[in-house]
Amino acid sequence: MPLVLDSFPARRKQEFSFTSRPNCSLSERDRKLFFWAIAGLTLLIASVFAVLGYWLTLPFAGLEIGLLAWAFDSLSRRSGDYETLTIDDDEVVVERRQGDVLEHLELNRQWVSLVQTREHSGRRASVALRSHGKETELGVFLTDEARLELGCKLQSWFRSG
Repeated sequence: MPLVLDSFPARRKQEFSFTSRPNCSLSERDRKLFFWAIAGLTLLIASVFAVLGYWLTLPFAGLEIGLLAWAFDSLSRRSGDYETLTIDDDEVVVERRQGDVLEHLELNRQWVSLVQTREHSGRRASVALRSHGKETELGVFLTDEARLELGCKLQSWFRSG
C-alpha cells in the first residue's frame, strides 16, 4: 500500500496534503480477463473429470467460480476507496471513502492534537487526530511503517503551526 505525501509550499505557505489508496494492482479489464481465464480453466478441468465419470466435480467447480466471482466483485467495489488529509492554515480536512461510505470532516487546526501509538505486543501502530473529544484514525490503507512515517510528518506540521 503506497504512501503518498505531497507538500505544496510554492502554492501556499501553510499547506500539507496526504493521499492514500489501497493497492489495486489489476485494472477492471485485467480483473475480468483474469477471472474468465481462471473460470474457463476450472470448467475445462471439471468437464474432463465429468467425462471420465467423476461428475461430482462440476458442482464444486461451479461453487469455486461463484466464490471467485464474489471475491472479484468485492475488489471492484473497493477499488475507488481513498483517504485524504489536507492542512491549510487553520483548517484540517479529512475525507475518506470506504465502500459506499463517504466521510468528510473539517477541523480547526488550533483544536486538533495528534495521537500516536507505537506497535507493541502484537498491536498495530495507529495515528489519529483528536478534536473535541473525538478521534479520527488516519492511514487506514497504510502499513504500520508507513503509518508511523505519516505520524512523524504530521508531528512536524503540528509543531510548526
